[in-house]
Amino acid sequence: MVALSRKAGEGTRDEKQLRALLDALPMSLLLVDRQGVVRYANHRAAALFDHARDSMAGTAVATLLPDATGECWSQTVRTKPADGHDRCHDATALRGGGALFPVELLFNTVQLDGTLYVVIAVNDLTEQRRAEKELAFERESMAHMSRVTLIGEISGSMAHELNQPLAAILSNAQAGLRILRRDPGDVTEIREILQDIVDNDQRAGEVISRLRGLLRRECRSFGTLTVNDLVHDAIRIIRNDLINRGVEYRLDLAVPFSRIHGDAVQLQQVLLNLIINACDAMADSPRRVLTVRTDTLVTGTIHIEVRDTGPGIAVDRLETIFAPFHTTKPNGMGMGLAICRTLLRAHGGDIHAGNLPEGGGCFRIELPLLE
Repeated sequence: MVALSRKAGEGTRDEKQLRALLDALPMSLLLVDRQGVVRYANHRAAALFDHARDSMAGTAVATLLPDATGECWSQTVRTKPADGHDRCHDATALRGGGALFPVELLFNTVQLDGTLYVVIAVNDLTEQRRAEKELAFERESMAHMSRVTLIGEISGSMAHELNQPLAAILSNAQAGLRILRRDPGDVTEIREILQDIVDNDQRAGEVISRLRGLLRRECRSFGTLTVNDLVHDAIRIIRNDLINRGVEYRLDLAVPFSRIHGDAVQLQQVLLNLIINACDAMADSPRRVLTVRTDTLVTGTIHIEVRDTGPGIAVDRLETIFAPFHTTKPNGMGMGLAICRTLLRAHGGDIHAGNLPEGGGCFRIELPLLE
C-alpha cells in the first residue's frame, strides 16, 4: 500500500486503478499510518491544503490537521477495520500558506497488506461557517428592526412614564426655591424635597435605561434571569399604554423564584410583542382583560402564558401566524411572531398559540428551567 505514494506512472496496474478511484471521489482523503505520517493524499486533499500533491506523502498529519492526533485519532487506531468511524466536528486545518480554516474530520481504519492505516476524510466548513455567521447577523438585524418598530408602538406609553418623574422633579425644584426664598433655615423640608428629586431622577433613569436596552443592537448576552422579574419589567414598560387602551391586566405568577438562562432584552421583546398583540386583539371587545401567568407543570420547563379576552384565533391560523410576513394588521410587517419564535428557539424554547375555553386567545411560551 505504501506504493501509493510513488509518483504517477509508477506502480502496478491495480495501484494505478486504486489511485484513480481515490482521486475520483468527491471528498478530500488522506491515508495515514499508525505513526501519524501521510502516505497518500488524493487530488482534492492536495488542492484543499494548497500543497503539491507529490510533497504530501511523508508529511506529519499534525502539520496539516493540528486536531487530528487527539482523542478521535487514539480511538480510531485502536479499532479494527469496519468497526465504524469516529467524527471530529470542530477541528482546524492548516493550508500551505499558513491560513487556518475550519473542518470536519471523519476517521476510519483499513487493513492493507497486513498493515493498519487510518483514512481521514476532510470536509472544509469555511463556507458553512460563513453562511452561519451571515444567518446569525440577519437574524439579529431582523430582531433589532422588530424592536425599533416595537418602540414606535409603545412610544406614547414610554413618553408618559418618563414625563411623570420629570414633572415631579420640576415641581419639587420649584417648591424648594420657594421655601428657600421664604425661610432659608428650613433644612428639614428642603432635605425631603431633595430626596424626592433623587427618587424621581432614578425612576426616570430606569425608564431611559429600559428604552436604551430595547433599542440596542448587540449580540445575545445570556445570563441568569428570574422569570417573574422579566414579566414585571415588561408590564412596567407597557403599563401606561394598557391604561390608555382601557385594558385591565392581571398577573398570576405562581413560580416566584424560577430562573432561566437567556438574554433579558430579547425575552422582554417577546413578551412585549405578545402583550401588544393581545391588546390589538381586544380593541373591539367590551371586556378587555390581559392575563400573564406562569407555571411549571412540566418538569424542567417553565410556561409563560399571555391571555386575552378578544375573539380568539381562527383554528386554521394557529400555526400560520408564526410564518414570516403573515399579518392581519393593516400596517403590520408580519414579522413579530416569526421573530418571537426564532428568539425563543435560540433560547432552547418554543411558542404555541391556542384558544381558551371561555373565549379569547392564548400564547404559551416554553423555556427550559435552570436546575
